[in-house]
Order: sequence, then C-alpha cells, then structure tokens
Amino acid sequence: MDMETPDVIAVPFPFQGHLNPMLQFCSSLSARGLKVTLLLTHGVAKSMQFPLSHCRVELISDGTDAGEPPRTFQEYRTRLQAAVSEGVAAIIQKHQKAKVLVHDSIMSWLLEVGRAAGLRVASFFTQPAAVCAIYHHMLCGTVKQHTASDSTLRLPSLPAIMEFADLPSFSYFGDIAEEVTDFTINQAFNMPKADCFLINTFDSLEEQVVKWMAEKWAVKTIGPLVPTIDKTLKGGKHDRIDLFELDSESYLKWLDIREPKSVVYVSFGSVVVMSEEQMEEIAWGLAQSNKYFIWVVRESELVKLPKHCNFKTTEKGIIVKWCPQIEILSHEAVACFMTHCGWNSTLEALCLGVPIVAMPNIADQSTNAKLIEDVWKVGIRVKVNEKGIITRQEIQICIKQVMEGEKANEFQRNVIKWKGLAEEATSEGGSSDVNIKDFIFQMAYGK
Repeated sequence: MDMETPDVIAVPFPFQGHLNPMLQFCSSLSARGLKVTLLLTHGVAKSMQFPLSHCRVELISDGTDAGEPPRTFQEYRTRLQAAVSEGVAAIIQKHQKAKVLVHDSIMSWLLEVGRAAGLRVASFFTQPAAVCAIYHHMLCGTVKQHTASDSTLRLPSLPAIMEFADLPSFSYFGDIAEEVTDFTINQAFNMPKADCFLINTFDSLEEQVVKWMAEKWAVKTIGPLVPTIDKTLKGGKHDRIDLFELDSESYLKWLDIREPKSVVYVSFGSVVVMSEEQMEEIAWGLAQSNKYFIWVVRESELVKLPKHCNFKTTEKGIIVKWCPQIEILSHEAVACFMTHCGWNSTLEALCLGVPIVAMPNIADQSTNAKLIEDVWKVGIRVKVNEKGIITRQEIQICIKQVMEGEKANEFQRNVIKWKGLAEEATSEGGSSDVNIKDFIFQMAYGK
C-alpha cells in the first residue's frame, strides 16, 4: 500500500480467554501491512509463559498491580476502568499517528476514550454473534432474566427456540452475579455506536443472526480467529499468550502411541472452579469409559482429584496442568473434546474437526452448548442430576455416543463440514477475509 501506514492500537481484556483472539486479529492485520500495537497489562506480561515475537507490545496498568488487591467486584471494575482509560489515553498520545482503536467490547467505556482522542473505534466481541444478540435483547429488556426455567422464548435473529436454561447465566458468581451480569451484557452496548463492531465468528456458522445484525449496525465477522487456519500467517510458530505454566511435553509422546481417534481430550478452561464431588464424578466417568483420555486440571484444582484414583500411573489416562490446546486437538489420536464450551474452545474444535461432549458452566457456555447440539449438530450436551451434578454414568454415556455408532458418524460428518466452511471463510475472497480487508480500508484509511 502506497499510503502512509497507520497505527492500530488494540486493547484486549486481561483474561486468558480474551487475549488470544485479539492477538490473532493483530497478527492478521500486521500480515496485511498495518502497524499494530497490542496493549497488555503488567499482570498479563508477568504471567506470560513466552515472549511475543511478532507483535509490538506496550504495557499499561489494570488498576490491580499496585497497593492492596480490590476487595469487591465493584472496586475491581472501578479501578480497571480508571487505570485502563488512563493507560490507553497515554499510549494514544504517544502514538500521534494512531488512527484506530480496537478494544475488547467488555471494556465498553474505551469507545469514548478513543473518540475523545479523534480515533475511529472498533469494538471486538470474543463470543458468538448469537450471544451478542442475546446480550442486546437483555439490555433492551426483551429478555427478563427471572422467568420460569421451563419456559421457552423466541428472539428475533436466533435460529432456534431457546429455553431460559440455554441463555447466558451468571448464577455461578453467587452474591455478585448481578454485577457480573451487568458488566458482561454491556458488551453489546456499543454495537449501535462503534464505527465497526467485530465478532469472532464467520458468516456461514451464524448466518441468520449475522444478517440480522449487519442490516442494523456496522457488524463484521472476522473469525474464526484460530491460527491453524489463517492463511495470511505464513510459516513459523504462531504467537500465543498462556497465563498458566505449561506442563512438560510428555503428553505428546503419550498421544503419539495411541491409535487414531481413540482419545478423549478434557478441558474446562481457565476460570471455573468445580466441587470435589463433581471432580470425582468426572474422574470415575473417564476411568470407567474404557477410553484413553488426556485431562487438563489446573494446578489449583489438583487437590480435588479422588485420592484413590491415581491417573498419573495409568496407561488409560494422563493429567496435565495446562497445555497448548490447538496442539492437542489437531493430533490424530484425539477423537472428541469434553469441554466447558468456552467460545475459543468451541471454535478450535470446529476448525480442527473434533466432535464435542458439551459440559457448560457459566456465561455464554450454555448458549454455545445449545448451538453445538441443536444447530450445528457436532456433539451432545451432558445432563445434570437434581443436585446439579453430572454423574459418572452420564459422562460414560455421552462419551460413548460421541465416539461410537451412527450418531458419532453424524457428528463427525457435520464437524468436518464446519471445518471446511471455516477454512473457506478465512481463505482469499472468503467472508472473513473480505471483512478484514474492508475493515482496513474503511477504518485505517477512511475509505
């Protein structure tokens, strides 16, 4: 491009699940010729397992890196907003040629910070378009949160009848559930206001809801932001941010000696803390499934494993504290993914052709599980008992359904279809490729 190359300043929310989609988008913009500066917090930089090699990084405060830790969620939110706003404003001032601010939509206040400095502003949503639509309906009051759990509702733009149990839920957070709900659904607040509202999905995956949004607002799909399928990033190792210490790579050798499609990969993300009873049911469900499995159990959760169920020495299963998920999911030995249905995990499974056992916990995960089971038909959702526990028997049944028989074949056919459509979206001339190019010319060059 012969025009002056502009600066894009990108601000992800400093939590594990939000960092890599923004990093991946920054890499995609850089590969297309833009200068991009990624703003990370001091806390993220301190916890990162590897330095980034392909991205310019500057550090800002999130309000928690000095003094006493925040005592309440409200205090955390207040300090986060003040510190990030101040840090972003200072970086914009430093980069006088900056033209675009891309901010994680959960920090909705940054739209005003960018506008005040004369920048065009894009909000970046890291969950599916369907969830963004639900947040919008919640903000507008279309969805009343305390309606009977056995009721169903139809929302404009959503592809299926939803039950209230399928809507995003924040009850996990107990006393602060209402505050967390408010904080989270505000992500849709800037959809009508932003110069561009970016969503980490692709048109054919959520055709109906994306069309409904794009007719009203400046919405662009730019996903799936999964490095294995981004053709603009040629060769070399992809940058990735991991805030948890990675296990040794012995699990790869363990996987290498397994038959193709013989292993269940199990991971429930970076946030949820499970009860000891639930951990025991998962442990015995896996052990009694008679399938090989690799289970990610964060270090803080290891104490909850049943003492009399020693996986460390069993040939059937292996436990790791943290690992690069894409590396596992892309291994030919992996047959299915038992997951919390976080959006990154869901997209990675779709992009790598791995059927799903859906075990949602919080936020958007129930909605994602609904889409996985009833819309995309790439897996099955576990059922909880009257105590809210998923039993070992239920786990065994679901694993068997996803790995054996005609139903398993159907899941496999469907997930391969979505994998192909994801590749198509990100390839030259695909919907997400075109949208990213449009974003560059409209936002960075004002065309």
